[in-house]
Amino acid sequence: MTRSGPPRAAPAGGWTLLEAITAMVVLATLASLALPAGQQLLDRQRAASARHLVSSHLAFARLAAIQHHAEISMCPSSDGVRCSGDPSGWAQGWIIRPTRAGAATEATVLRHQQLDYPPGWHIQSSIGRAHIRYLADGRALGTNLQLKICSGDHLWGKVVVNNSGRIRSERLEQAGGCLP
Repeated sequence: MTRSGPPRAAPAGGWTLLEAITAMVVLATLASLALPAGQQLLDRQRAASARHLVSSHLAFARLAAIQHHAEISMCPSSDGVRCSGDPSGWAQGWIIRPTRAGAATEATVLRHQQLDYPPGWHIQSSIGRAHIRYLADGRALGTNLQLKICSGDHLWGKVVVNNSGRIRSERLEQAGGCLP
């Protein structure tokens, strides 16, 4: 005997409310375990980006000094025209300009880098070294310069320029390595 009439519908697939809530609890627990590691990864990437950005601009300043046969300075600046003179002001940005150009104008600034880091992040230079000057032969004038990349008092890395003008970058993770 054959059955006539409409075909029977298959049971609907899906999750029950209890299964969905259980899956969400498990997912939330895993996310809360991964969050601290994710924040540390974000901090490491932010510090690596700062190291590379500072290093590349220092290399640009050195090359500009050699190409222009002139003394070139790189200093912290918040407005993109004047040097701030603040050793911890590098996190707002910096400018690269000829040292002997007199009062800086937007026309004399070779490069301006504006930064926007989260609160607590800063880049601080060696005590007494608020800027760096490259001579026409590419040497750095004065003592070695250290630019430390910090979050609070945690040192994430540094960029060092020696007297010959060589730029070196270090990745660090040290608590208490920076001035707050």
